[in-house]
Amino acid sequence: MNRVVVLYPRIAVGLLAALLLFGCARVPEPISGDLIQMLRDEYQAPLEEEDANVLVGEPSLHLAVRLAAGRNPHAQAARLRWRAAIEREPQAVTPPDPTARFGFQFDSVETRVGPQRWSLGVSQKVPWWRKLWARGRVAATQADITRLQYEIAMRETLNEVKDAWYELYYIDQALPITERIEEMLRNEAVLAYQELSVGRTPLNEALRAESQAAQLGYDRILLEERRATQAERLRSLLNLPPQTRIGVVRSAPIYSIEGETDELNKRAEHYAEVLKIKGLNVERARYETYLAKLARIPDPTIGFNLVKVDSVRAPMMSAPSVSPATSSPPASASKPSDSGKDAFIGLISMNLPIWEWRNRALIREQEALEGAMEWEALREVNRVRAAVAGTWFDVQLTGRLVDLYVQTLIPQAESVMRQAELYFRADQASLSNLIESTLAWHNFQLALHRARADHGQALARLEQVLGTTAEPRETGEGDQP
Repeated sequence: MNRVVVLYPRIAVGLLAALLLFGCARVPEPISGDLIQMLRDEYQAPLEEEDANVLVGEPSLHLAVRLAAGRNPHAQAARLRWRAAIEREPQAVTPPDPTARFGFQFDSVETRVGPQRWSLGVSQKVPWWRKLWARGRVAATQADITRLQYEIAMRETLNEVKDAWYELYYIDQALPITERIEEMLRNEAVLAYQELSVGRTPLNEALRAESQAAQLGYDRILLEERRATQAERLRSLLNLPPQTRIGVVRSAPIYSIEGETDELNKRAEHYAEVLKIKGLNVERARYETYLAKLARIPDPTIGFNLVKVDSVRAPMMSAPSVSPATSSPPASASKPSDSGKDAFIGLISMNLPIWEWRNRALIREQEALEGAMEWEALREVNRVRAAVAGTWFDVQLTGRLVDLYVQTLIPQAESVMRQAELYFRADQASLSNLIESTLAWHNFQLALHRARADHGQALARLEQVLGTTAEPRETGEGDQP
């Protein structure tokens, strides 16, 4: 028995050493070398051959969106933050770690039953179970908020991808039109100079054709530089390695929107992530107010102490007994019956939240924050409604412009341009008329593709506000986020 008792302090010291050993996490090594190259090697892998060939040959918006969803750093970082937030709920509902204590008396004090050598104790704080439940609900609500923030990050990324895509579409359509009109004007200028000798074309018209061609050449250079800028922007959004080629964008997927803003507002109120986040903020504030009210409940701490006591070093003198035959009593020595008995002590303690003014102040603080969250939620509802109205107007405006150019302006400009060319060939119109009609047709072509790009960008902004798609849906069809 004594041998086992002697092992207690050794076991405690061994456990302490093991905790210190295993508790020392591995120190992160400093980053050496090129950090940028390291990140590219780990997170910016080249595209698969099939995707790379499609991106160079016939790029599509569907491919760009798919690549952005799986590779964009902003969206991936938000996804990992969501995963981290999920892990906070188990931490919130778990009681605090128990506390272990070990004491050793280097200079022990003799007691009636013997000297105390060492003590070993364990205690555990036991919070009120409703507090743990409320803390878990706060953590779970925060995880839901982080999930919605991830969805917002993903939708923002897709909106930026669409914006860059439609801008590339406009540039890739404007470049060949500009080159074609530039070449046409240069040919017309050459023809005009040749006809100066016969007096058919005035000099100022030849100079005008040449200057307009030079201006279009300058515009073409600007478009080429803008194309390189937008291609780099799209590469960054898709997290593509530098110098990844992006082919000519030939399509700009768009669709019409039926209905008024009332139906779109209903979609936004049902799907918009920013409104859901505000609602969850209100819910989290209510749980925090509930926690503040539970602060009046004390949290007990239970535990025990084991005190090792050695046997009495010197026997104690027993009470003297007087014999009738002798005048001096004999002295006898004996140890107490409980000598060397270890002490086992149960402990219970708790905090006393008696400062009521502090508790009431905490409750009033949380109630004020709860009211602030509700006002913020209402403000966000109003802001979303205004954003829906603004983006819906942009979509309607750009859609009408597309229809106007396709159905009216471009056919008229093309007819006038061809008629002016026929009249000029027949010497019935001046070169300036031909130049004016050609430039008008050219400008209408550019305006059409600009309107299509603006329409697609406006649709992307509207869907970001709605939190879902904006295309028409049949009656009774379930909305899809």
